[in-house]
Amino acid sequence: MSIPDSEARKLALDPSRSFAVAAPAGSGKTELLTQRVLRLLAIVDEPEEILCMTFTRKAAGEMQHRIMSALLSASKTGSSLTPLESHQQTTFNLAKDVLIRDKERHWQLLDNPNRLRIQTIDGFCLNLARQLAVESRFGDYSEPLDDPIPVYRDAIAELLLPSLEQQNSLGESVSTLLYHLDNDLNKLEQLLINLLSRREQWLGQLYQSRGARSYLENFLNQVIEETLYEAEELLAPYGSDLALLADYAANQLPEAKRHSAIYHCLGITALPKPIANSLPQWLGLCELLLTAQDEWRKQFNKNCGFPTETVSGGSTKESKSQAKAQKETMSVLLGQLQSIPGLLDQLQDIRYLPTAQYGDDQWQVLDALTMLLPALSAQLSLIFQQQKVCDFTEITLAALRSLGSEDAPTDLALKLDYRINHILTDEFQDTSSVQFDLLKRLTAGWQPDDGRSLFIVGDAMQSLYGFRSANVGLFLEARSLPLGNIQLEPLDLQVNFRSQAGIIDWVNQAFTTIFPPRDNISRGAVSYSAAIAHHPELKCEAVTVDAFVDYPNAKTAAQAEAEYVTTLVHEAKQSDPDGSIAILVRNRTHLTDILVALQQAGHRWQATDIDPLGNRMPVIDLMSLTRALLSPTDRIAWLSILRAPWCGLDLNDLFLIANCKLSEQNPLPKGERYPLLLLNIRHYLQIPNLSSKGKTILSRVSHTLQLSWDQRYRKPLRSWIEGVWAALGGIASLQTDTELKHCQQYLNLLEQHETGGQIDSWASFEKAVQSLYAKPDEYADPQLHVMTIHKSKGLEFDTVIIPGLNRKPRSDDKQLMLWQERVGKNGQNQLIIGPLERAGQNTDPLFKHLQHEQTLKNQLEKARVLYVGATRAIKKLHLTYSIASDKSPTAHSLLESLAPALDLNINNAIKDSGESLSIQSHIYQAVEDEIIPTMPTLQSLHRLPWDWQESKTPVVDSTKHQHLLTENNHHKQQTLGEALTALNSVARHTGTVLHRVLRQVAIDGVENWNAERIIDQLPFWKVQLQSLGITELEEPLALLQRAITNCLADESAQWLLSNRHPESKCEYAIGYLSLNGESKTAVVDRSFISEGIQWIIDYKAAEPSNEESQESFLTREVSQYRDQLEHYANLFTQMNSHPTKIALYFPLISHLAII
Repeated sequence: MSIPDSEARKLALDPSRSFAVAAPAGSGKTELLTQRVLRLLAIVDEPEEILCMTFTRKAAGEMQHRIMSALLSASKTGSSLTPLESHQQTTFNLAKDVLIRDKERHWQLLDNPNRLRIQTIDGFCLNLARQLAVESRFGDYSEPLDDPIPVYRDAIAELLLPSLEQQNSLGESVSTLLYHLDNDLNKLEQLLINLLSRREQWLGQLYQSRGARSYLENFLNQVIEETLYEAEELLAPYGSDLALLADYAANQLPEAKRHSAIYHCLGITALPKPIANSLPQWLGLCELLLTAQDEWRKQFNKNCGFPTETVSGGSTKESKSQAKAQKETMSVLLGQLQSIPGLLDQLQDIRYLPTAQYGDDQWQVLDALTMLLPALSAQLSLIFQQQKVCDFTEITLAALRSLGSEDAPTDLALKLDYRINHILTDEFQDTSSVQFDLLKRLTAGWQPDDGRSLFIVGDAMQSLYGFRSANVGLFLEARSLPLGNIQLEPLDLQVNFRSQAGIIDWVNQAFTTIFPPRDNISRGAVSYSAAIAHHPELKCEAVTVDAFVDYPNAKTAAQAEAEYVTTLVHEAKQSDPDGSIAILVRNRTHLTDILVALQQAGHRWQATDIDPLGNRMPVIDLMSLTRALLSPTDRIAWLSILRAPWCGLDLNDLFLIANCKLSEQNPLPKGERYPLLLLNIRHYLQIPNLSSKGKTILSRVSHTLQLSWDQRYRKPLRSWIEGVWAALGGIASLQTDTELKHCQQYLNLLEQHETGGQIDSWASFEKAVQSLYAKPDEYADPQLHVMTIHKSKGLEFDTVIIPGLNRKPRSDDKQLMLWQERVGKNGQNQLIIGPLERAGQNTDPLFKHLQHEQTLKNQLEKARVLYVGATRAIKKLHLTYSIASDKSPTAHSLLESLAPALDLNINNAIKDSGESLSIQSHIYQAVEDEIIPTMPTLQSLHRLPWDWQESKTPVVDSTKHQHLLTENNHHKQQTLGEALTALNSVARHTGTVLHRVLRQVAIDGVENWNAERIIDQLPFWKVQLQSLGITELEEPLALLQRAITNCLADESAQWLLSNRHPESKCEYAIGYLSLNGESKTAVVDRSFISEGIQWIIDYKAAEPSNEESQESFLTREVSQYRDQLEHYANLFTQMNSHPTKIALYFPLISHLAII
């Protein structure tokens, strides 16, 4: 069956022509690229004549895999057994042709796949720079730095400080900038770091404009003229009428309103010319048509030139009639103008236009920058060479230098021009200006009809990387203007092979409204291109939009939305067990409540770079320990390690330690230096009123900290910190193997940032920690994925859930200086540089213009983010958000973009049961009398026992020696004191680890555990037992293995360890006040609600001795712990109204004792 865009796909395989292909989501872009490469391979002399460039290694790997798979398939399949699908058959036939060529030319591609030149753009640039190291002044450096900011700082310091001291021309430029930044060196450094990180945007322009004020002002003039020209085109049919009415309004303005911009329209008889000198008249037209809030005027009065009677006619009837007629004419014209698509936006743009010249004060700053920045960039390149490092920008700039210019190519450029005959570039919508320039230089010697071809593929509707300098306007330019000597033919793919027709119909309808009506190259505005569904509509609901309205606060709304997401996941798994599910969000922070809800519902998910370790308490505690030991004066860090789980001092003791001054009583030996808090810890016995528990803790901790302080700089940093942490009980305080893995990730990172026992840059290290994410869960559900929308690009899932549409995005960092890199109407790259922001001076027209442009670009990209998320869905798409019925969508949220397509009116939506939102929409409204304030979930404070010691005693098995406690007399117990101490220690510590394991089982869900996983966990249990001081591990490990194995076979355990119960909690900490007013905490091993009953269960790692019956054992245990459990039940009764049941669970005998 022929598909609607089959002719375009067929044309794209013509090797003699160059194309710019628009390939929307799901249109089979990768297969088309694969087919194009195969078609080219069938005609070239050598495979190296074809260069394929992508943006990621993953994309490059996928393309090579597809090409090689096609060749392998064609080599093994008989010629009569061609694939059934038409696109597969095309690929198969092309691959057969390549194999014929391969045999003719003796390529042996199946044995030599590396002859295919499929590279990332960064990789290609690195190769170029290395090939011409001398000419490009680059050198053979290592891979680019992940964090080049420390090197930027080095370059700034090495250039600025000597220049200031010598007071040369550069020094004068630095002084000028400092003056405009209130002599704040930190501000200047931050400004220059920001400029260096994006130097590819301004470097070339500043070299040309150095000292040439007119060069940069010409760009301002072009911006003004292009904006006015577009407005003139839209207004042309009504220009004469509008001009006459504007002239009338200017004439009729009262004397007090002659300062209005409308007054500039006095005497006009036609639309002003689209030139900078006419800007005041254009601003007058905008003032006439728009309110101060940039909306269409709703009425006209004397203040805007339409009085009730004309100025010259007085209060006569004729004067009033004439004034009324003019006002009515103006109202009718306004109605006609309101119907012009895009006119309102264009008039708003005019209001934000800058003047055509820089002020003298502005130019003084820009002149200083044009002198300083090129020198600073050169200094950075020098430091890169000295340190044998680089950043990605340096690689690309070096590659450009290696090619020379379009008019003066280097020998390398000429060599490449000879070797490369066909270039294919993927994801072209994410190209930056410097990459665009690279492509121009690569093809500079090409001529029409010389047998060479350029093939670029992209989807402007999926351009998401403006923050990485991607400029979607370049893709629009390449489709409409020549790229050097090459005129690319635009091709459009329309068929969507991914989504069912129901989703495609909704996406077409919604995004036609959401996207702008016209393309705009200079701004990067992209109009919507409708898709044609290849797959028929399914019977299920294709798209649902669900609102959570009027919840008491943002937290409860987020929790309700998160619970609903888990319901959607459950329903998707029931309706399509083998189907893939993706939860997509705009920012990682929007997942907080959702991940908690998923975990409580028993789901485990696939995720990469989602869960930041910098927010995990074990990592935070390790960071505090590192800071304290490396920064003696960091009081917060020292206090943090005393509060950490391995110490666990209470607040009263912490206050006494922090405020006690022992330095005068305990002078240090000459030359010895101690942090003041460490000195107090060392002499803790001298601190009055310290609690007995606090003294016990400090007796252990003080020795370890003192010893570690004395050993500083004697070991590698990682070994030192890790050893101190383990000695303090850091490993013993961990709850899960996952926490141990997180700590290992932190320690690995610490090792990478060490230099001579120190951390070079704390700012860089902290940034690296914040970029550290939990590794993927090896036991995760392979069908359930959680990621950001950006990460989902290029992927597809049967069910897609996009929650939190009304959540705020991450705020952009405030910039001291704004600039804009834009593409003019003629394809010329333009650089608009704004003034430095100064306190109290935020009314500068150019600064406001650049802010306005950045806001509009962000809004346009936000709509494209929503499009990418929605087009990941194959069968179902679910969108959810929370909102107050009396509020508009949150500014800059995805809902703000979606609202016009939904005709969003929450009050009407509630009354109409959601029908005004979309066909399949639901409103979940919080009803006042149903809102029950819930207690915040307290994070369990997992601390070591206050009397914990790193035991060195041998293991005594509790089951073998338990009878000693009951049968031997007092004298015998005294003689066996050491054995009993060891016995109690081992039993207690083994029980501690068992509690941790049971907690993990309940969190994961007992159904996710099996015998194989128990075996996998044994090494971690071993580490925990060792950290608690147990050296003989065989019998404790056997006991743990037996306990968990029993749980997996016991129905009672499967029930109580299921994570599907409502209010499922493990080691739930409940704070309360005792009768004497003391603050205490009760920790409940297991609690949940089942059939309306609140269950409260404690685990016991005990079993009857050989001489004791199970009945008498259970009677004794219940008697011992009844009061404690009843106390827990009383606490729960105060928190909720559910009836309670209490029980003890004994995993070693597989018994649940209900009390």
